[in-house]
Amino acid sequence: MRDERFFRTIADRFISFRGAPFSLSPADISLISAWEEADVPLETVLEGIEDSFALHPGRAHAPGKVRTLAFCRPAVERAFQRRKERAVGGKRPSAETSAGRKKRAALAAVEEFLTRRPAEVSDVLVYFEAAREILAAEGPDDEALERLDEKIEAGLLEAAEPGGSPAARLKKTRGLHRVPYVSLFYY
Repeated sequence: MRDERFFRTIADRFISFRGAPFSLSPADISLISAWEEADVPLETVLEGIEDSFALHPGRAHAPGKVRTLAFCRPAVERAFQRRKERAVGGKRPSAETSAGRKKRAALAAVEEFLTRRPAEVSDVLVYFEAAREILAAEGPDDEALERLDEKIEAGLLEAAEPGGSPAARLKKTRGLHRVPYVSLFYY
């Protein structure tokens, strides 16, 4: 269920920090949806957005520097992790255990998708093969996986049926063909 207040508040805050009129891309909308589905509290997302611009002063108003909400993703993930740690009395799960679990889940989803190989979205298979290689490595490169997710989304939009908003078309295509994410953030 989409919470319009959640989406609007995040969009407004990001745009205010970015310092330029702008609309969210389908990838930005997907990212907000992922945060909502992962039950990341609104306050935590806003904290992450503020933190990301605080870490990079001056980038908000530099033309061409910050184009997407993905710029804030690492800071939001850190803020969410801090929130979870506070909720359990500061006991921190082992990074190795958490990372290993996420890596195995992502690799299993990628393998399952590559086994099915839906012909309707065959253009994105090359990105899943690259993701499999990255996930099989000792320490997967999170940024490379995020870039692959962006390429997968672009390919899915090209394969999507016309009509409707890009976000709706992307969601429908992803659901119809059971296309998983490759970034560890989603696991």
